[in-house]
Amino acid sequence: MKVLQSQKASKKSSSSSKGTQTGKKSAELPPLSGRTDLQPTGRMKEIYENVVYCIEDKGIYLDTHLSLGKFSRLLYTNTTYLSKVINTFWGCNLKTLLNRYRVEYAKKLLVEDKCDFHTLPTRSGFASKSTFYTAFMKYEGVKPADYRYSHMKDEIRRRIDAELAKLSF
Repeated sequence: MKVLQSQKASKKSSSSSKGTQTGKKSAELPPLSGRTDLQPTGRMKEIYENVVYCIEDKGIYLDTHLSLGKFSRLLYTNTTYLSKVINTFWGCNLKTLLNRYRVEYAKKLLVEDKCDFHTLPTRSGFASKSTFYTAFMKYEGVKPADYRYSHMKDEIRRRIDAELAKLSF
């Protein structure tokens, strides 16, 4: 899931300020969303680290009923402050952030062929099939079936190449 942070970092110029080492899975804070009026405080960084822990280490984005209120109670903060932290560090709202992680997880399930299309939305944390397909198309630009096919095609070619290498004509 580091992909989301690295994608955001690659969009920023090299003059963006970097965060401090946290010692956690995400060692660097992502660059700010470009809003100069919102500078992170110590408490904001602490909440950011807890958000990263809940999302990346605990997979909380898979909860289909996760809301801003439920998440803020879990982090012992209020909805306004949590929303401000997410907007400051990721440049989006909670729904968008969760959907990005859910789509990344769905892509992983599709590539590993560990899920059928009927259960994929729910297993990825989406409450409905239509929301899942809309988000997947928004972030990937292709339907989930087309995404799986393109990756299966590459995998089949790799297997063919490996088998042909063993034969050594």
